[in-house]
Amino acid sequence: MKSKLTAKTEVPLRRSERFPNAGKSSLLSQISHAKPEIANYAFTTVKPELGKIMYDDFNQISAADLPGLIEGAHMNKGMGHKFLKHIERTRQLLFVVDICGFQLSSRTKYRTAFETIILLTKELELYKEELQMKPALLAVNKMDLPNALDKFHELMSHLQNPKAFLHLFEKNTIPERTVEFQHIIPISAVTGEGVEELKNCIRKSIDGHANQESEEYHKKQLLNLWISDSVPYSEPPLKHAVTSPRKDII
Repeated sequence: MKSKLTAKTEVPLRRSERFPNAGKSSLLSQISHAKPEIANYAFTTVKPELGKIMYDDFNQISAADLPGLIEGAHMNKGMGHKFLKHIERTRQLLFVVDICGFQLSSRTKYRTAFETIILLTKELELYKEELQMKPALLAVNKMDLPNALDKFHELMSHLQNPKAFLHLFEKNTIPERTVEFQHIIPISAVTGEGVEELKNCIRKSIDGHANQESEEYHKKQLLNLWISDSVPYSEPPLKHAVTSPRKDII
């Protein structure tokens, strides 16, 4: 019987984690049998959407698409805490960003794809630092749009050496630790470009993490066994010991 693998999305997360309108609902419908509401405006997703990614060997991975995060989510802006708490139960994170960047409204600042990743990382850090330690993947969406390839190359140059560009950010928005993505996959949730590769990377990442956990468990068991064998055995004292005067033997 095949084991069931589970993971969750945050778009950008697996839970998918992302700022609003990054295309995570469209992506969830591509990689799973889920039918989330899809529309061309921010906050289409108002509650977590669940789906299952099916594989040819009958294994499946559960994915949860979370509603979009906004800057200040760690302070419960928008529905920050309500959404962020779901991330704690995920095994891995899938960040999904719009290659063209993001602007919530005319009154808010435009953010590039790289800025979006840094700011999302900061929101996770401010909410709970442990979330940054989860294995993470990055799906760069909307690669079907004009000039997307040039923007992707620029994004990759930023991600290869993120510290060189952090001076562009306000000090209070810079995370202590930047996310190191196990896989970065350019995709288009509309045309399907890169979707199969993303599914394969998700599976590879989940399997690799499961194997690592299994190895660590067996190492711990062997260590415990070695420790127990190394401790000298001593018989417990008798409950009713009989004592007698000492007699020296010459």
